Amino acid sequence: MSRKTERVVVTGMGVASPLGCDLTEFWNNLLAGQSGVGSLDGTMFSDLPSRIGAVAHGCEESEHFKGKEARRMSRSSQLGLVATDQAMEQACMQNGNVNRAEVGIVVGSSIGGYSASDPYFKSFYLQNRLSPFTIPISMNVGPGANISIRHGFQGPLMNVDAACSTAAHSIGYAFNMIRSGMLDIALTGAADSPFSPAVAGAWVALRAVSTRTENPAEACRPFSADRDGMVLGEGAGILVLESESHALKRGAPIFAEIKGYGASADSSHLTQPTKAGPAQAMQRALADADLRLEDIDYINAHATGTEWNDKNETAAIKEVFGEQAYGIPVAGNKAALGHSIAGSGALELIGCVLSLRDQVIPPTINYKVRDPECDLEYVTEGKRNAKLKNIMSNSFAFGGSNAVLIIGKYEQDPQT
Repeated sequence: MSRKTERVVVTGMGVASPLGCDLTEFWNNLLAGQSGVGSLDGTMFSDLPSRIGAVAHGCEESEHFKGKEARRMSRSSQLGLVATDQAMEQACMQNGNVNRAEVGIVVGSSIGGYSASDPYFKSFYLQNRLSPFTIPISMNVGPGANISIRHGFQGPLMNVDAACSTAAHSIGYAFNMIRSGMLDIALTGAADSPFSPAVAGAWVALRAVSTRTENPAEACRPFSADRDGMVLGEGAGILVLESESHALKRGAPIFAEIKGYGASADSSHLTQPTKAGPAQAMQRALADADLRLEDIDYINAHATGTEWNDKNETAAIKEVFGEQAYGIPVAGNKAALGHSIAGSGALELIGCVLSLRDQVIPPTINYKVRDPECDLEYVTEGKRNAKLKNIMSNSFAFGGSNAVLIIGKYEQDPQT
C-alpha cells in the first residue's frame, strides 16, 4: 500500500557527462545520436587490451577548481560538484529562499573511490610512500560530502552504493524521505569515474567491456546481435527534488514528478542477472506509482550492450508487460554515454525528464543486427517524437540490486 503524503517534484538538474557538462549540450548531443566514447590516451592505459572509454568533456578540473582544492578531491567529487552547481542554479536555490540547514544530500558513488586511490596505493607498494589524502579521496561519500561542505547544507547526508543501480536507489531514497515528510528538499543522484589503470583493467579481466578498439564510437551496441560488451564511462547527474508544496511556495520551476520507485534483489549470482529480479522491481515501481501497464509510454532501459544483460532485460520487460511490451518504445543511452556505473542512472533519469519536457525519445545508437532474443520496439532510427506522460527508467546492477523509477508530467491539482 502506498504511504504517500507529499507529491515529489524535480525542480533542478545538472550533468557532467561525455556528451557535455552543460544540460543543453548534453541533451542536444543525446538527441542527435552523438557518441561520447573515444580512445583512452596515455601510457597508463597502453597495456590494456581494451583502451576505450567515455570521458566527461568540458569538465576539466582547471576550469572549475583551484590546484589545492582539486588535489583533495576525487574525480567523482569534481564531477558531482560541477553537476550540482547547474542543478542549484536551475532550481533557483542561490537566491536565499532555501533553508540550507534543512537541505538533504543523497548522492551515491560506487567505483570512484577505487580509481581515485589507485595511484596512492601504487606509490605505497612501489615506493613505500604514504599520503594523508588516501583515505579522504577514496571515500565514496566524498561527492555528497563535498557538495554539503561547499554549499553549507546541513540536512541528512548519505552515500548509497549499489553498483550500477546506485543513482536510482539514491533518487528513490530521497523520494521516499520527501514524500514521507522527513525532508522538504534534497539534492540527489550520483557521480562516478572508473578511469585508473587497475580499475579499468579489472573490467577488461571480467570480460564485460567491448574490445572494438578500432572504432570506439561504435563499440557499445545495445540490443544488437553483434554486441560484445559495455564501454566504461564517467559522469555525474544531480537532481533537486522537493515536495510539491515547498516548490510552489518558493516559486521554483517544476519539470516533472517522481511517481514511483521499485527495488528488488536477484538473490542469485554476482554478475549474471536473472529475469525475476528486474521484473519484480518494475512491478513494484508500477504498484508504488499506482499506474497500469498501459500508462507507461516509454522505457529507458539499462541496456549495457552486454550479451547477457540485454536479452535478460528484454525478457523481464516482456514478463511484466506481456503483449503490451511490443508497443512500448524502448531506448538505452549507454552506447552514447558509456557506463559510468553509479552515475548512469542519474544521467538517464535526467534524460527522461527532458524527454517529458520536449516529448521526444533519444535514439539507441549503434544498433546493427537484429537479435531474435531482443525483439521489442527499440528506438534505433534516430530521435522519435512521441506523446509522453509517464516514463519508466531501469537500473540493474552486479550483485543483483535492481532499481526502477517512474516519472510523469507534472500537473498541478486545481485545489493546490
